[in-house]
Amino acid sequence: MAVTKIEKPNHRRLWGYAFDPSLSNNADTANFNNLIFKVRWDDYKEKGPVGEYIEVVDFDPASGCFYPPVDLNNIHIVAKDGLMPSESNPQFHQQMVYAVAMTTIQNFEKALGRWIMWSPKLIYDKNGNIIDDAYVPKLRLYPHAIREANAFYNPNKKAILFGYFPAISENTGTQLPEGIVFTCLSHDIIAHEVTHAILDGINTKLIDHYNPDTLAFHEAFADIVALFQHFSFEEVIKNQIAKTRGDLKSQNLLGELAQQFGHAIGNYGSLRDAIGKINPETKKWEPTTPNPDDYLNKTEPHDRGAILVAAIFEAFIQIYKRRVAD
Repeated sequence: MAVTKIEKPNHRRLWGYAFDPSLSNNADTANFNNLIFKVRWDDYKEKGPVGEYIEVVDFDPASGCFYPPVDLNNIHIVAKDGLMPSESNPQFHQQMVYAVAMTTIQNFEKALGRWIMWSPKLIYDKNGNIIDDAYVPKLRLYPHAIREANAFYNPNKKAILFGYFPAISENTGTQLPEGIVFTCLSHDIIAHEVTHAILDGINTKLIDHYNPDTLAFHEAFADIVALFQHFSFEEVIKNQIAKTRGDLKSQNLLGELAQQFGHAIGNYGSLRDAIGKINPETKKWEPTTPNPDDYLNKTEPHDRGAILVAAIFEAFIQIYKRRVAD
């Protein structure tokens, strides 16, 4: 009897959030916020998951706890396209950071036409001088690394540390007051931080402080990638174009970053917005008016980077308008 050879799948399907958990609690956005990411198939040798590019290590230093790693090769998990979205399940948190990180890596590789490489780990002598460097095969992701409202890429550890914290604002939106917000469940924060790591691998000098534009470029490019990755989510695009009647220059989710995080830390809107912001006095969204003096006056990397983000998003909207003019 002939034996049929079954080819290895090209992709693995994993559930995750298109934005963050808060949008799944809103009737207007719940129907598209839970989606399936298609990531490159990887034969995981270890739970975590630990793949070719990424190693998820779920250790919480504040509590001294190691959360059991998810086994994405488990037949029941594979059959259900991964674990279903859940704010309370640490194993889904591991799946979420992995799925979004791999999606971001795949988009970079498609654009660059080559593999992604992480920056090497520098080795110092006792006097602090660089004497060698070491190849870094995998970027480490720590979903519950710090108990604070922050997430960041650590170029020395070649790792991304995600924080979690209680919502501190009265204006929490759909977030439970004083409920725990996990930065590892925000698509935008994960994509933003992974982009920092990828850029560091492309050019390690961009992370230096010798020029105010280098760190600003890092922040701007990371925001741009997180924003435009939303445009690969078909149901999100359909919903937002219908909601704005095609006017993407009006307030919409496609121009906003980290809605849940922004509300939880006291903002009246998202953490950052490419085309506008909520006026704290009127509590209404207003489009941003370009100011030529911003480049001279703004030196904080996020504020300075926002100039480039706004310019790129405006250029995209102009192209979009011309293409749909008829």
